[in-house]
Order: sequence, then structure tokens, then C-alpha cells
Amino acid sequence: MIDLSPLKANIIGRKKEIEILSLSSKAGVPILLEGDVGTGKTELAKQLAASLDRPFYRIDGNDSLNAIKITGWFDPALVLEKGFSMDTFVPGPLAGAMLNGGVFFFNEANRAPSESVNAVLSALDEGVIYVPRLGPIKAKEGFLPIFTINPREHIGTNPLPRAFYDRCAWINLDHQPLDDMIEIVKLRVPDVSDEIALFSCQLIKTTWDHPDIETGSSVRGAIQLAYLLTLRGMDDPEIISQVAESVITKKIVSSPSTEKEENILVKEVVKMVLNNG
Repeated sequence: MIDLSPLKANIIGRKKEIEILSLSSKAGVPILLEGDVGTGKTELAKQLAASLDRPFYRIDGNDSLNAIKITGWFDPALVLEKGFSMDTFVPGPLAGAMLNGGVFFFNEANRAPSESVNAVLSALDEGVIYVPRLGPIKAKEGFLPIFTINPREHIGTNPLPRAFYDRCAWINLDHQPLDDMIEIVKLRVPDVSDEIALFSCQLIKTTWDHPDIETGSSVRGAIQLAYLLTLRGMDDPEIISQVAESVITKKIVSSPSTEKEENILVKEVVKMVLNNG
């Protein structure tokens, strides 16, 4: 029986998502986490692996990622001495997870070339990959692939094949409600006050709704802002604005319809939240 109480203790909210994660991990069904930056995709995967007490193998998608980096390669010096064998094979994250019954975490899979994603498909289907000059590597019990994609990112990404979606359980992660965000900040920031936790989260939530902001910040920004304000205090609105600019400006994207730069928009959002508070 899988005990996911550690996952539930370290993840705020996400009850429906945790239920699907639980069912998928029990059934050994690969998982696809889809969501914007800062929605907790990586944290969910890491906490799931910890709850399952399985090793965690991570790789990040990029345009230089190839199948060898995912599956593994041979050590040239050892090959000269011993030939091609498991003794001279260096497992990549996928092979490592399969050999040790671990969680294979493929972050931003749609940033990888299509051939790299295709290299993983046989592991999803049969729990087997074939390494040239070595033969098949079979997954041990407990092997669980988890993938993430960001639907907002279009630059430098590639469409995933339908065969990939066909093999995964899909979990969509939206930004969490204000109350959950506040609890997350309190969990992550020691000694944060109720005032600072509320302000930090309200500020981030306002970036989601501002008409001149196309892409807002995430709870990660709220955590960082709360850290800094806990050290500095909330006594000076000008300092609050400066701190918020430092933390939030590069985490948002202004709308094409506005000529305002991001730092100006952050100043506006700070004033809105302070005045409404």
C-alpha cells in the first residue's frame, strides 16, 4: 500500500491532483504535469518520489538534449579495458531510474528535440529500452516516468507526439487560490508575519489580473518577496516598492497593448495592493 501522507504534509492544497498522482503511481501509469511556471510541477514530482521512497532522476529538456544523454553511454577508457558491458555503461537518468526502480523526471519535455522524446517511448510502453552493443534494459518494479510541459512557452519548444500523450495520465496545474498561496508562503518562510504573507500573495495575485500584464508572477515570487520583507519590514512604502521591483520585475511580462515597462507595472501593482489593504 502506498503511503502518500508525506506528500500531503508538504504540498498545500492540490487534493484532486494528489489523488490522481496516487492512482497513477499505484498503477504504474506515466504522468504528464502541465502548468505555467511556478505552479509546483517539480515540487509535486519531488515530494511524490520522497513519499514513495524511490530515487529521483531528473533531466531538463533543451535543444541539445539527445537520446544518449537520456539513456546512457559507455566509458571509453573502460571499454578499451573490458569491452561493452554493464560494467562499462554509464546510465543516464532514464536507465538509472529503470535499473533502480526510481522516478524518472523529464522537465520541460517539449523543449527537447522530437527524437529525444521518442527515445523514451519504449520505456513507457514496455518498460524496456534497447542500448546498442548492450541490449535491453528492463525497468524494475517502482519505475515511474513523470514529464512536465509549460503550455505558455512557445519559443524553443516542439510539439510532443500524440503517442506520448496516449501513454500518460494528464494533470493540469493552475495557479492556486489566495488562501493556499498564503499557507505555502508560511510553510516556506520562517517567522513570516500574517501581514507580509498576505501582502506578498495579494501582490502576486494582482499581477495575474492586471490588464497590462500578459504573464504574471507565481507563488515563487511571493515566497522570495516574503523573505525579503520579513528581513526589512513593512514600515516604508517606498522600500516595499523597491523590494518588489527587485523580486517581481523579471518574473512578469507586459502586455503587447501597453508601452509600460515591467518595473513600472510592479510599482502600480504595489500601490494598488497597499491602497486596498
